[in-house]
Amino acid sequence: MVEAPAVSVVIPTFRSGPGLDRAIASLDAQTLPQSELEVLLLDDGSPDDTAERIERIAAGRANYRAFALEASGWPSRPRNIGVREARGRYVLFLDHDDELYPDALRAAVALGDAAGDGAGADVVNGKEVRTQVARWGLTHYTRDTGDARDEPLRGLLPMTPHKLYRRSFLLEHDIRFPEAPRHLWEDIFFQVDLIEHRPVVALLSSTPFYHWRHTGENSSTTSEGERDYRGTPDYWPYLEKLLRRISEVADPELRATLLAHTAHVRLVPEIGHRPTGRAEAEIARDRTEIARLVDTFVPGEVDPHLPVRSRTALALFRGGDVEAAADFLRDGIGRRPEFTVVTVEETGDGAVTLSGTVTWSRVPGHPFARRTPDGEIVRDLPEPLAGLLAEHGLTPSADVSAAFVDVAIRHAPTRVNWLLPSTSHVELVEQGDGTLEPAGRFTATFDPRTAAMGGPLPPGAHLVLGMCELDGRTGIKRAFSDLPAGTEVGPVRLDYSAQDGLLLRVPAAEAPAPPPRKGLLGRLRRG
Repeated sequence: MVEAPAVSVVIPTFRSGPGLDRAIASLDAQTLPQSELEVLLLDDGSPDDTAERIERIAAGRANYRAFALEASGWPSRPRNIGVREARGRYVLFLDHDDELYPDALRAAVALGDAAGDGAGADVVNGKEVRTQVARWGLTHYTRDTGDARDEPLRGLLPMTPHKLYRRSFLLEHDIRFPEAPRHLWEDIFFQVDLIEHRPVVALLSSTPFYHWRHTGENSSTTSEGERDYRGTPDYWPYLEKLLRRISEVADPELRATLLAHTAHVRLVPEIGHRPTGRAEAEIARDRTEIARLVDTFVPGEVDPHLPVRSRTALALFRGGDVEAAADFLRDGIGRRPEFTVVTVEETGDGAVTLSGTVTWSRVPGHPFARRTPDGEIVRDLPEPLAGLLAEHGLTPSADVSAAFVDVAIRHAPTRVNWLLPSTSHVELVEQGDGTLEPAGRFTATFDPRTAAMGGPLPPGAHLVLGMCELDGRTGIKRAFSDLPAGTEVGPVRLDYSAQDGLLLRVPAAEAPAPPPRKGLLGRLRRG
C-alpha cells in the first residue's frame, strides 16, 4: 500500500499564462521531498490549450495528476474536487499564478504535525506576502506557535485560502467553497465555515510561505490586487449574503468579532467612498444599501469590536449624520507620512542602528491640532463635523502618545518583509502659525544574522520601510535619506533608488550560517 503524501497542493487553472510555470517551478524547488508531495492540477474548462498543458506537466512528474473539468466559472468547484481527490494529510490551495517559498511545505508540515502536543494542527497559517502591498500580513506574522487561539480570529488572518488545511478536518465538518458561476468572497465564506468549528491553528512566521503575486493574470482584482469587487453590480447582494452567513454563527463573541471585521473592511469604508463622476442616483442607492445592512447586521453590541474610527463613523451614520460620517472617514486622508533615515551607524557587534524622523504632510486649512484661548490642546476639525462629534461625545483626542513607527525591511528579489526591533516616539510640534502637527523619531536595529525572526537574511537589497500609525490610520512608506549611496556601514552597503528609496545591501559573503531559530520576535518597544 502506497503511503499517503504529507501535502496535496490543489491548483485550479483557467487560461493559465506564464505564471503557472512559475508556480510549478516553486513546487519543484521545495525542500519537502517530492515523495511527500502530490499536486492536483484542475482545469476549469479553459477555452484554450490549458487542459493539454497541464496534462503535459503531469506526464513529466510522477506525483502530479491533471483533471479536465467542465467549466464552472469560479475556482470553488475545482478546489472542492481537489479536496475530494487529494490523498495528502494536508491540503494547500495554490492559485495558478502564485508561488511558494522553497522551505514552505517542509516547515509548515513540521509545525503542523508537532502542534497540539503532537495531535497536530487543523490549519497552518504560513507567512504570506504580496507583490505590491508591503504591509500585507506584516503584523499578523510575528511569532511561531502551535496554537494561535489567542490571536485575532484564532490566527486565521489574513483570511485568504493560501494555508495548509488538515484534509480530515475539512471532510469531517463538510467545509467546502461555495460553488456558483460567480461567487464573491468564496474564500471568506470558506473561512467562516472553518472558524465555526474552532480549528487548532498553527502560525508559521519565521519561514516565508506563500507569495501572492500581482500580475496581469490575476482576475477580479483592483489596481492594488484587492479582490474587493467594489463598484460591481453584485457587491451589495454578496455583502448581504456574507453578513447573513456570519449572523448565523452560534457563538456570540465569535459572531460579533466576524461581523465587526467584515463591517470594518467592506461596509464602513463605503460610507466615506466618494468616487469622482459618480451619478447621484448611484450614491443614493449605495447609502440606502449601507443603512439597510448596518441596521440588519451591525447592532450596537458589535461596536466594541470595531476600531475607533469605524465605530465613530457608524455612530454618526446611525444618527442620520451621513455626510458628517463620510467627512470623518475622509478626514486626514491627505495627511501622509514621510519617513526619513538620518543615520546608519555600526554597533560594533555585526549590526547597525538606523535612526531617523517621521513627519506627516499638512492638510491645507486643516491643521492636526490647535491651542484654545485657555491653553488646552484640541483637535482642529472642520464644521459642522466638529460640532456633531461633540454632540455625540465622540470628538477625537489630540493626544498622539499612541502613535508609533514600526520599522521593517523588505527583500527586493523575493518581497519577503520582516519587522525590526525598534523604538519610536511621536509628539505634537508647534508650527509657525501656532498650530500643532505630529512628528516623531525612531531607532531600529538591523542585524543580517538574526533579522529574519532569529534567522539570517538572504543576500541582496533590502528596502527600509516605515509603518507609521497616527489617529487610527496606518501608512507604510519607503525610507528617504540623504546618506550617500555606496557607503559601507558594518555588514551592509547603502544604496538608493528613486523607486525603492533607501536600500541596505547584504553581500553574500556577509551572510553567516544561521543560528538556531527563536521563532519569536521580541515585542517592539514603543516609547
